[in-house]
Amino acid sequence: MLPLLIFMVSCAEETEDPDLITSTYFPLEIGTYCEYSVAETVYYGENDFETSNYYYRDELKDFYLNEMNEMVYLFHRSKSTDRSEWANEVVYTASFKQNRIIRNYNNLQEVILVYPVSLDFSWNGNSYNNNGEENYFVESIGSYILNEFAFSDAVKVRKSEEDDLITIRDNRYEVFVNNIGMVENYYEVFQYCSRNDCLGEQIIQEGRSTHMRLIDYGKI
Repeated sequence: MLPLLIFMVSCAEETEDPDLITSTYFPLEIGTYCEYSVAETVYYGENDFETSNYYYRDELKDFYLNEMNEMVYLFHRSKSTDRSEWANEVVYTASFKQNRIIRNYNNLQEVILVYPVSLDFSWNGNSYNNNGEENYFVESIGSYILNEFAFSDAVKVRKSEEDDLITIRDNRYEVFVNNIGMVENYYEVFQYCSRNDCLGEQIIQEGRSTHMRLIDYGKI
């Protein structure tokens, strides 16, 4: 049980608990870390692209209580090309309220999981930001193979799966594992050339493909 918070309302003393942390697929425990291999390709134009490979290390380092009496957890992400020298990349947060895990990355709040987790359950991933409604849903629950890892209890959240083969491809998903957290993030968003001379040929005009895969995890 988290410590009780005491505040004054109409000269009467009351107590209120922050939401209990019952997130198993996105555990919020200070001192844990995950390392990922990242393969990324950025497309600037037709036949103009750049590919890079690097590593991310996410450490859950601290937390604070916001004005809504919600626990907010601070993740420090660092980047490396060799897993020896690490440079600070970004600090992002996650919170748990109303049975939702809300991740705030680069000032974009996104509902990444909703409990209880159930197959085919859907929700608006953008309900806490100003972007348009976007339905995320639980695509699968169960065993999952990722490189050398064989997980027995994983949840795959499908964010988008669209490809009209003419103008756009939008393929995004994340995988979360019980007692570990996010183990895979796949982002593939392209715009195809839509001129008359290339329409329907799936020539990428611009976009980005980023694939993050877990390679190590533990506690500091």
